[in-house]
Amino acid sequence: MTIYVGQPSTALIALLDGESLTQINGTDYLDCLTQARRQLERDGRLLCCQGARPDVHPSGQLRQFTNGRQAYVSFPDARGEAPETVDIFAPAAPEDAVTLDDQRAAIIRAWNAQHPRNRI
Repeated sequence: MTIYVGQPSTALIALLDGESLTQINGTDYLDCLTQARRQLERDGRLLCCQGARPDVHPSGQLRQFTNGRQAYVSFPDARGEAPETVDIFAPAAPEDAVTLDDQRAAIIRAWNAQHPRNRI
C-alpha cells in the first residue's frame, strides 16, 4: 500500500493498493487518515504509520497549525518535557499499529492516569 499526500493547502490523500486507487478528502490530513484507517479496518487491515500508534494523538492547536499532518507522542512519565511530534504518515513498525478503537482507548487510559480528577 502506498499513500500519496496532497499539497499542504489541501486535505487529500490517495491510497494505491496494487491496481486500486482510492482518493480520500477530509477537513484536514488527520481526518483523511482516519477515513483511510476506518476503510482498511473494515477489510481487517491496519495502516502502519505513526498516526496509528496507540501513543500518538493530535491537539487542537497542533492540528490547526499543521493541517492535521503532525501529532504528539505522549509519554505519561515525562511530565514537564515538551512532547515529541511526528508526521502521521511516516512509517511505523507493524507491531506499533493499532485500530482506531484501540488507539482511542489507549489515549483515554493515558489521560485518566495523568488526570485522575478529570477522568474521561
